[in-house]
Amino acid sequence: MQKVKDFAYNNPVRVAAFVSAFVALFAPLFSDAIPVETVVAFILSSIGLGEYAQRAENKKTDEALFTEVPEEE
Repeated sequence: MQKVKDFAYNNPVRVAAFVSAFVALFAPLFSDAIPVETVVAFILSSIGLGEYAQRAENKKTDEALFTEVPEEE
């Protein structure tokens, strides 16, 4: 269980994308008015957007870690 907590703490955007995709996956079970094609498109876009956002955040973090801190005078 600790591994899951660590993953969620280190990758919040990926977890949010997964949760939104999970909710969208089960939405058609509760309402027949939602077409399956729309749900599939939403799931794929939310997972893809979450992955893109997490990679962008990781890139910014890596760049910040390897940037020299200016000395104060």
